[in-house]
Formats: sequence, structure tokens, C-alpha cells
Amino acid sequence: MEKKITAIPRGCDSARIEQVIVTRALKGAGTENDPCREVIQYWTLDGKLLCEKN
Repeated sequence: MEKKITAIPRGCDSARIEQVIVTRALKGAGTENDPCREVIQYWTLDGKLLCEKN
């Protein structure tokens, strides 16, 4: 018999506004192995890549 785990959501523990650079670019060759897609990147103001949404 499986034990049920019940979690009670607490909501957001914290939030803040940060300044970032957001870039959007088309990438890919348009082939089945490399489809054409929009890539969104988030950068710090001093040029460090934070994440990429592909």
C-alpha cells in the first residue's frame, strides 16, 4: 500500500524585481534535426547569461 503524502502549498516565499537584458533571436537551420525556432535569452547587465528558453 502506498503512503499518501499531503503537502500544503505555502505560496510564494519571496519576490523581487531585477533588471535583466532579454534577447530574442531565430536559431536553427530549418531542418528536422535543427528546426527554426525563437530563442529567448536572459542576461545580467554585466553580460553573464542567466538562462535560455529554447
